[in-house]
Amino acid sequence: MEADDRISMTAVLIDEHIKEELTILQLSAWAGYSPGYFTRCFKRKFGISPMEYVKQRKLLTAAKEIAKGRRILDAALDYGWETHSGFTKSFTSVFGYSPVLLRAFYVRDASVKGDRQLMEAYIKTTRLYEKLEKLWQILCLTLKENKTEYDDEKVRMIYELAKTLHEGEKRKSGEEYITHPLNVAIILADMGNDETTVCAGLLHDVWREEYKKKILQEAGPAIGEILLSYEEFERTHESLDDRGVMVALSDRLHNMRTIEYVDPATWKRRAEDTLRLFSPIASKCADFRLRSELEERSIKFLSVDRMDEG
Repeated sequence: MEADDRISMTAVLIDEHIKEELTILQLSAWAGYSPGYFTRCFKRKFGISPMEYVKQRKLLTAAKEIAKGRRILDAALDYGWETHSGFTKSFTSVFGYSPVLLRAFYVRDASVKGDRQLMEAYIKTTRLYEKLEKLWQILCLTLKENKTEYDDEKVRMIYELAKTLHEGEKRKSGEEYITHPLNVAIILADMGNDETTVCAGLLHDVWREEYKKKILQEAGPAIGEILLSYEEFERTHESLDDRGVMVALSDRLHNMRTIEYVDPATWKRRAEDTLRLFSPIASKCADFRLRSELEERSIKFLSVDRMDEG
C-alpha cells in the first residue's frame, strides 16, 4: 500500500474513533509508520499535523451536535475537553465564533418556530431538484446576508448568459446543468467572495474556446481574468490568483455533494483527489468549513469503498 493510501486510511479511522483519546503513536501504528515519518507524510498530504487534524475533526463533530441542541459541556467532555472554557477557546480559534452562538441559534429557532431548524457548521447548501428561480433567490439572499456589494442587474445578466450557454445540457442527476454553476455561485457568496468572483462562478463551466470571446465581450475583462486563473488551476493545480482557486474549490465542493450520481467506479478516485489536492489548498486560502466538508465527504466515500473491499 502506498503512503497516500495509508494516510487516507488513517483519516478514515480517525473519524471512526473520533470520540476516543487518540495519540500520535496510535495513529502512526495504524499507518504502519514511525511517528516521525507518519507526521511528515500526513502534514505533506493535509497541510497540518496529525494531532491538529484530530482536534479539528473533533471540533467539527461536536459543533454539529451542539447545532442540534446538545449542551456545550456534554459535547466538550465527549470529545476530550475537560472544561467548558478550554473547549470554547479551541472552538473559537478554529471557527472564528463561540459555540454559544450555535446553541443560541438552536434555542431561538426551537422556541420561535416550534421546530428544530439548525444552523449547520457547513457552507450553505441547497436541495436537489430545486427550481431555478428559487436557487437564484438563495444566491441573492446569500449576497445580502454577507453584506456583499453587488449590482442585481449585472449578476442577473451574467446568470442569464450562463443559462443560455448551458441550454440543453443536463447533469448526471437529470437536473438542468445551470443548477451546478448556480450552486457554485451560492457557495462562493456564502464564503464572502466579491461580486466578480461570484459571477465567475456562474460562468466557470462555459469558459470554453467557442464561448470565450462572447463571455469577454458581455461579462467583461475582470471576470475573464478570474476565469483564466480558474482554467490555469484546473490544468496545473496552481494559480497566482486566489479568486480562480476559490472558483475551483467551490466547483469541487458541489461536485462532491452530488458525487452519488457519478459512476461508482470513480468515487474512490475523486474522493482521493479531493483529499490529496483540494483539501490542503482549501486550508491555505479558504475558511475552515470548506476544508471540513471536502474532507468529510471524501472520507465518507473512501469508507464505503473500504467496506465494499472488506
